[in-house]
Amino acid sequence: MAQEIRIKMMDKDIAFELTDNRITKNSIKAGFLLEDDAVISLSYEKNAHQICCQMNEAGTSFLLPDEWSSMQFSVESDKAPSRPATPADIEGPNPKKRKLDPYSEQLAVNGDLAASIGRYALYYNVKRDNYKRCAIPLTPRLAATFHHGENKSIKIGDEIVIHSWLDKNLKVATRAVKIMEEYDTIILQADGEHLSDKDFITSSGYPQKGMKYLLMGFSIIHEKTSHLLLSSGIIATEVTRRLRYTGSSGTFKGDSGGGCWSEDGHLIGMQIGVEKVPHTKDTNGRPASPASGGRCCIIAIRDILGHIQDLMPMPADSDADSWSE
Repeated sequence: MAQEIRIKMMDKDIAFELTDNRITKNSIKAGFLLEDDAVISLSYEKNAHQICCQMNEAGTSFLLPDEWSSMQFSVESDKAPSRPATPADIEGPNPKKRKLDPYSEQLAVNGDLAASIGRYALYYNVKRDNYKRCAIPLTPRLAATFHHGENKSIKIGDEIVIHSWLDKNLKVATRAVKIMEEYDTIILQADGEHLSDKDFITSSGYPQKGMKYLLMGFSIIHEKTSHLLLSSGIIATEVTRRLRYTGSSGTFKGDSGGGCWSEDGHLIGMQIGVEKVPHTKDTNGRPASPASGGRCCIIAIRDILGHIQDLMPMPADSDADSWSE
């Protein structure tokens, strides 16, 4: 049964879910958004002394002491984490500080899951700025992103260059090949190189009410650029008439197009909107406070599959040219 470990670095305190008394360095780096080449140490306090955790022989994991689930751990590194202490909204002329929906449920991020899928946190820029917009991989040559807001200006044939948050060598030119209004989705196709090494869409399942997930987004801004945000939540509703699912985690500008991943590492959805929280009204029925963002809205990528069959590669055993009487 998984237990939580709490690890603090500077002003950040993150919970990780573990099944035994070890935690990988990659999990910690992913959780605190540290660069791959960052040098880290993990320690805990005992008898007024700070004790460093030992490592396994391969040097890839920290070994934890007995009773680790009830202890507070600290991380030190030669590099500062990318995620700032005070997040801000990255879009619009007057960015506002993010306001969490008071009804959203904040769960511990699974560090091992975050580390295993980090390279699939895809993004692109559209205004020659440093603000990242999310995309998700569907197949090695297909990706998807959202269609609302500034992306309404994207037309069929427009080029979008895709990058990966963790794989700094990934830079793939794609073109918009299909716009699906009912799903608020743009399908992108790579011109040459592959976007990923997996076919995510054919192996994906549907979100289920009560299912835990991990969500990726780029709604954290620091020094005029946006950074990756990982959040966990639970699918809170069945699918609606508008083919949306509602997740318990909060969502903000910069998160649209972000991937929604199941606990077993399957890509199950894409974030495309926010559940609106209505205005508070005064005694005369007039708005007394601004509306704020609420829980995230997710589409199932499995629903997209039936609309992109013409873009999917034909199985080798179904090639019409190989058939004969």
